[in-house]
Amino acid sequence: MAVTIKQIADLSNVSRGTVDKVLNNRPGVKEETKNKVLQIAKELNYQPNFLGKALVKSKDPLKLGVILTPEYNPFVQEIIQGINSAYAEFSAFGIDITIKMLTSLEPAEQISILNELETDNVSGIAVFPIDDLQVKSKINQLSEKGISIITFNSKLDEIKDLCFVGQNHYKGGRTAAGLLGKLLPDGGKIGVIISSNKLSCHQDRLRGFKDKLDEAYHSIEIIGIQANQDRKDEAFKATLEYCNNHLDLKGVYITGGGIAGVGSALKIVEKNQEIKVICHDLIPDTLELLRCGTVDFALGQSPELQGYQLIKILFEYLIKNQKPQSDYIEIPITIATEDTI
Repeated sequence: MAVTIKQIADLSNVSRGTVDKVLNNRPGVKEETKNKVLQIAKELNYQPNFLGKALVKSKDPLKLGVILTPEYNPFVQEIIQGINSAYAEFSAFGIDITIKMLTSLEPAEQISILNELETDNVSGIAVFPIDDLQVKSKINQLSEKGISIITFNSKLDEIKDLCFVGQNHYKGGRTAAGLLGKLLPDGGKIGVIISSNKLSCHQDRLRGFKDKLDEAYHSIEIIGIQANQDRKDEAFKATLEYCNNHLDLKGVYITGGGIAGVGSALKIVEKNQEIKVICHDLIPDTLELLRCGTVDFALGQSPELQGYQLIKILFEYLIKNQKPQSDYIEIPITIATEDTI
């Protein structure tokens, strides 16, 4: 039989109002009383009646917002699949999700979207944050206002969030360098394509990649680092430039979206089986290039799982009053080859 707040109050010799304050972490209760109530609730294995709370919310839905990077990156579409799966699971309990996608990676646009969600009176926001002081300031302002914030994929310091959901991208960059080092035991020239210098995840990947090369693969030389904003046409141009300017190019590392452009460029110069390629994210373009041998290794980060986790964590915190199990929900790195997909 489920334990009630009244039973905990009777056993604690306090009012139901006091128990309600303790269980919902509200102020106004002496520390000694708080500890006593929490201990009794724990011993009785008390579970909050979140179903009742959810029924109330169903009449006045809990509003959540999700801010994603531009939709032309297929990685974003997989995150949306995860968000939709979570919505299908939790919608009966009264949640309403607004998905906003940037059209660029400009801080001003992200701040504008944050303002829109604030005006819409959302209770929680999951945001892929741009590395910018004003963006950080706005996110912290919303957090202080009582809006629950989750950051994902791109981790930033000095943000007041519930937790971060995503990979250790520095580790991902080191892993990519280690794989490339094994593909090029004699070293050689390589070109790097970074998504954006405004997203910390790509900065971290590049830093990890360069650190690993400096430590273990001194004969591999980075001959250029170009940003492509996750666009395949920009990746195409960057790859062609690397190939045209360096006829002895041995490898390409791309930290984000646009792998289809790399594949097209290498096919045009007829080096798609010769130049070694390491990329991230198991999107359809990546899988096709793995199958034909253009991409040698692809590092995955389970975008659908990330999208699902964002909504699940906000739902459990705002409806069930359950804090995330950690302030860093790390998504494991997977490695795919032609033979594993």
